[in-house]
Amino acid sequence: MKRKFRYILACLAIFLSIPMFQPILISADDTTKDNVPIDNSTNNDESFDATSFKNQVNTLLNEKKFSGTILVMRNGKVLYETSRGYSNYAKGKLNTENTSYEIDSIQKSFTAAMIMKQVELGKLSLDDKLSKFYPNIPGSKKITIQQMLDMKSGLLMPTQIGPSQVMSDDNILKNDITKLHFSSAYYNKWFYSPINYNLLSGILEKTTGKSYRYMFTKTYIDKLHLKHTIFAYDKSSHIDKAAGYSNIDPLSAKADYRNAFRTNKYYTYDELGTGQVYMSAEDLYKAEQYIVAGKMLTKKSQKQLHKSGSHSMYGGGFYNDKNNKFANGWGYGFQDVIHISDNGKNAVVALENYQRISVDIKPVVVQIYNMLNN
Repeated sequence: MKRKFRYILACLAIFLSIPMFQPILISADDTTKDNVPIDNSTNNDESFDATSFKNQVNTLLNEKKFSGTILVMRNGKVLYETSRGYSNYAKGKLNTENTSYEIDSIQKSFTAAMIMKQVELGKLSLDDKLSKFYPNIPGSKKITIQQMLDMKSGLLMPTQIGPSQVMSDDNILKNDITKLHFSSAYYNKWFYSPINYNLLSGILEKTTGKSYRYMFTKTYIDKLHLKHTIFAYDKSSHIDKAAGYSNIDPLSAKADYRNAFRTNKYYTYDELGTGQVYMSAEDLYKAEQYIVAGKMLTKKSQKQLHKSGSHSMYGGGFYNDKNNKFANGWGYGFQDVIHISDNGKNAVVALENYQRISVDIKPVVVQIYNMLNN
């Protein structure tokens, strides 16, 4: 996310370090059809001590004063799911399994998959140059779509990204382009710069002739029948969008819900393709499994998209470790983490609506994912 990026820099790049965790998956047999519901039946693996696992997870969450939803999938079935804390403290509303949270930068994995789908269809090539779509961007004649997917374009945004008012996607990107810099020193080297995915969203629109929102809705919400997924700037009486919380002192570990995060409406428009969607934990799992191991992409495309483009392991919106794809989001009072196995059968999804630097949920999710697989 754009403003998240500036916040992270201010926090000494705490959340720009390579994560030590993994993403989540969906239904065990999702490769057989596009929309397989979450399997809530009992997981009968006698070699796995489910009771001990749940007790350990409860202890970890209690220690962190966790506020949000965690979903753990094992062998394609729900092993553990819990929701804690308030989705809206002022209204006395509690977080539930149907609560939707802003997924922040995890959205990049969805943008990347839609780009890869256009490659499959022959409408794009990973070797296409950025200049084909945005010829006025410095360095665009040498920057490829592949490099943008891997965060190796050399494009930097040293100033605030996005206009301070609601605009169309095209005008938002025009505004961003006036602030862009190209660094030859960072070209073809990994550097986390969200502007890559803002521009990839623009390329998707230019290629399809459809808005990013339309493509996302058709590709994921409608295709997978997601009931708790919505764009941040939209409203629905059927979807409970959690409020984001933080502490005035970012190093405080308290969870008193006294500081609700306030966002201007234009923030979410500016986050084009990189942090403007709310999802429930189950919806996020379904959609990521569809991308990672389902039928959205061919096996060849999945492998090509989700490979480490650098020492960072980043590629296609995920950090790609051995049998462990993971992504995380941070901003607007939310922290989100997803770990998912290559076959989509084992996963941990953690969506938290209380953002505190001192209570980083990432190491906890790493521990849970390791417990799940060991």
